[in-house]
Amino acid sequence: MKINQLFALGAVAVALSGCSSDETNTNAPGSVAISGTPVAGETLTATVSDADGVDTSNIAYQWLVNNVPLTAATSSTFTLTTAQRGNVMRVAVTYIDNAGNRESTTSGNTTAVLANIPGVVTLEGTTVEGETLTATVADDNGLPADVAITWAADGVTIPDATGSTYVLAAADVGKVVTAIATYTDGEGFAETAMSAATAVIAPLGTNTPAEFAALTTTVANNASTAVTGTATVTDVDDGEATFVAQTDTTTTYGTFSITEAGAWTYTLNTSDATVAALVDGNDSVSDSVTLTSADGTTATFDITVTGVTPAPTGNQAAVIRDLTGDDTGELRYSLPEALAAGRLEVTFTRTDDDLGSKDAFISLFNSGNNNAGNILDLRVRDDSYGVRSPSSIDTSAVSVVPGQLHTVIATWEYPNGNTSTGSFPVINLTIDGVAIPEYTVSGSDPVDGVTTISFRFGDNSGIQPAEANFTINEFSVYSDTAGTALVFADDFSGFAAGTELDAETNDASPYATNTEDAVVEAFDDGSGGLGNTGNKYARIVDTLDSDTGELRYVLPAAQAEGKVTFSYARTDDNVGSTDAFFSLFNESNSNSGNILDLRIRDDSYGVRSPSSIDLSAFTVTPGTVHTVEAAWSYPNGNTSEGSLPVVNLTIDGVAVAEYTVADTAPTGGVATVSFRIGSNGGTTPVDAQFWVDDLKIYADAAGTTLVFEDNFEAYAEDFDLNTGANTPYNERTSEAVVKVEE
Repeated sequence: MKINQLFALGAVAVALSGCSSDETNTNAPGSVAISGTPVAGETLTATVSDADGVDTSNIAYQWLVNNVPLTAATSSTFTLTTAQRGNVMRVAVTYIDNAGNRESTTSGNTTAVLANIPGVVTLEGTTVEGETLTATVADDNGLPADVAITWAADGVTIPDATGSTYVLAAADVGKVVTAIATYTDGEGFAETAMSAATAVIAPLGTNTPAEFAALTTTVANNASTAVTGTATVTDVDDGEATFVAQTDTTTTYGTFSITEAGAWTYTLNTSDATVAALVDGNDSVSDSVTLTSADGTTATFDITVTGVTPAPTGNQAAVIRDLTGDDTGELRYSLPEALAAGRLEVTFTRTDDDLGSKDAFISLFNSGNNNAGNILDLRVRDDSYGVRSPSSIDTSAVSVVPGQLHTVIATWEYPNGNTSTGSFPVINLTIDGVAIPEYTVSGSDPVDGVTTISFRFGDNSGIQPAEANFTINEFSVYSDTAGTALVFADDFSGFAAGTELDAETNDASPYATNTEDAVVEAFDDGSGGLGNTGNKYARIVDTLDSDTGELRYVLPAAQAEGKVTFSYARTDDNVGSTDAFFSLFNESNSNSGNILDLRIRDDSYGVRSPSSIDLSAFTVTPGTVHTVEAAWSYPNGNTSEGSLPVVNLTIDGVAVAEYTVADTAPTGGVATVSFRIGSNGGTTPVDAQFWVDDLKIYADAAGTTLVFEDNFEAYAEDFDLNTGANTPYNERTSEAVVKVEE
């Protein structure tokens, strides 16, 4: 394409003259000027002039766009690209002239760089004789008031066919039609843009087949109520955008009905042997039914019947015993690299000394993997704790109860990341929610940082009865003290019961070969999740008129895809008439940027965006434990404006039909996970409550990469999840505390 106008450049040179010890030597400042046309694809050239003379091979150049240096733009020429469009260019030079003066000077600005963005022509209309096609022209460079449009059939210009609309003639039948726009755009570029060709033009009276959408659904094999939804049909032929109605059509695994408007109902035969035999969510069978539109076009409606994954019946844990005479029972994890700072979180139990009189240890070692290089060596007796280095640390405020689940959080940080000899890390230790005063390691040589996480029981010189053990329920390791950068986590649910964790005998084990007498076994932590006596959970209420009751977790980084799972219970509206909400927000943390806003009434559910999502098959029962899984995924990971994620929602093991978010602007991805009850403008009685437990957040929609989890067992009763020490929740959390079920 040609540009219809030229641009003149002026150069303003500002020189800084060099200094000379010879007062009679007067420097004649040099200057630099730019030549060339400031249009993408053109080359600008910098020319230095200096009355004292200059060796051009010794000139240093730096091109700038809007006064910002461009990386690697350091020669005397610069070829413009569309990246510089709308900006001005300058060039700065530095050199020593032939008189020995050091010179630095900068050119004046070019005019704003122009770049041609080709125009686009699109066609709309029905490709049947007698119908009208409409051409629309778009150009990022701007359009003139008048754009000349001509039309062609099979590439041959149609006589007298000009303007933005064209009525298809009999002569066009069997051909494809294009529109050609000719104009000079708003930045002076001459444009000729052609549309894509239409489909082959059909003769008058030809039927255009209907098109269908929303032709899939998923139903769980235990669905006791019918699944409903709406299919759509479009047809350019008048009066044909309807379905042929069906009533109780028999399919392989159920019955199907549909109205002329597309409202359908599918009732699964749950007693069918094939359906009943489906084991879990990975097990499925397919059902289908043929739909017909008013003009006879057919399409297949596909139904996927899935099994329901049974709810977990208990935990698993790593049970460490001391059954080998020449070695300590141990579970050892070697970090991928030494860490100058980090965080360990672990929950555990141990048996009473009456069963085996030996201590357990939670240790952070350097590469020496021994007490001499320990960063932390926490002794876990059957009634108390102790620290090895230094041994003066007072842990008398906390105690050990055999058989009870305890939580330890330990962070370490070397000064300025320096792990060399003589540098000692600072330790922060929290046990069952009680903070031990911060201290600096002493009495050991912790050079090079933490390389090993070790859980030990017993010693190298004897054995203990099999009933004596140190049980690790779950643990996680982070590369920062705040606990945002996860390195490794294990709750042992991925192993079969009885699995030995020693890598010498189990090639699939992630643990070091020094692991000894550590086996995965079923574990009862005494809680069992919501609905069990002794279980801890997050209780949310709304007794403040200044804020909604809320538990809010902010992700380390906004996610284009992910998954959240949790269990909950809520009270009846008779106690306090208000709704609860589970929400996934972008960084706006508002309804206008919600990816999911699930309203939880005392009898039913609703989705905000879009509000048309049918959840009538699901019910809420006050005081009953319900489970929710929500996965989201933006197309191709694109979270920019206009890109809308797909959401998959599962309630009590039954999948809701997949849908795309609408009526919101979820730019940037999911940044916040929120659980709320009540509103900002009023209060409800304290007996109106929203209980949340077993929260897990993943970095992928499949739920394989864990970002955060909390079953609230690590906190003391009445721990405030907003203001409590080391709470992982956001400061906007309000009236959310840890409670124990009675």
